[in-house]
Amino acid sequence: MKHIATWLLVNLGLASALVTAQTPESASQAYPLVPTKGATDFVATTSNQVVEVVQKGTGVAIVGFAPSSDGVLGQTQSTTGGVGVHGVATSTAAGVGTGIRGESATVNGLGAVGVASGASGIGVWGETTAANGLAGYFDNTAGGNILLGAVNSVPKFRVDGTGKGFFDGGTQTGGADFAEAMAIAGMKNRYEPGDLMTIDPSADRRLTLTTQPYSTLVAGIYSTKPGVLATAHKMDEGLDTEVPLAVVGIVPCKVSAENGSIERGDLLVTSATPGHAMKGTDRSRMLGAVVGKALEPLSSGKGVVQVLVTLQ
Repeated sequence: MKHIATWLLVNLGLASALVTAQTPESASQAYPLVPTKGATDFVATTSNQVVEVVQKGTGVAIVGFAPSSDGVLGQTQSTTGGVGVHGVATSTAAGVGTGIRGESATVNGLGAVGVASGASGIGVWGETTAANGLAGYFDNTAGGNILLGAVNSVPKFRVDGTGKGFFDGGTQTGGADFAEAMAIAGMKNRYEPGDLMTIDPSADRRLTLTTQPYSTLVAGIYSTKPGVLATAHKMDEGLDTEVPLAVVGIVPCKVSAENGSIERGDLLVTSATPGHAMKGTDRSRMLGAVVGKALEPLSSGKGVVQVLVTLQ
């Protein structure tokens, strides 16, 4: 019969209590467990704690050890949100203290394991109540993979040490376009999503608003909600002074009916109205000036329509 042995180490180091309890033969037996009562039981019927162990020195307050089973077992049968093991760090020093820590020094060992066997259970739950906090943080200090996801032990996605993601089933985003983060001429508050953008001829890799009809400098549309945003910078760098330029996909675009009403399927080009597209009618001037095809109509005036970006 396997055993769980628990030492209660008191702060003065003058005495220790050894508690031995029988456990099921398999550590993987389904919970809840009902271990055979050990040599010492602590029972209370009040709302107060049952046992308090205080370590006022630098040692460990409680150690649980078992050669082939659970060193420490925390279990609750509460129907109102009880917790089997609750760890709390109350240090007021920033970055100090850990509520619960799991660690393994063995090859292929597991520092912490979360298992949910219920129909809608959650194996591991991370939550933060701080605006600048993190519900989860993963750090591979050796430079290998940061995260690996699997189904029935078959890997389905991973994030490597460079931050690159690999997904066997593809990805799905909330946006409908691919955009590239690019610098703009002047202040960013001059621009807004839906603006038709052209290449700025006075600077490298910089954009400005369209102002000339049939401009072959047309570059794309200021994206409202990019599905994928590419950038030459590292994560979060440089985006405050750049805009997402949609070059492929479907995005809202400012349009003008100054060259006639716009119908679904019309080829759109730059117009004389800053930041607006219009219907292209002069085929001799459209090569290299088309930003995309209208997916919605505009009978008169100015407005915003969905555009399939197909630069040509």
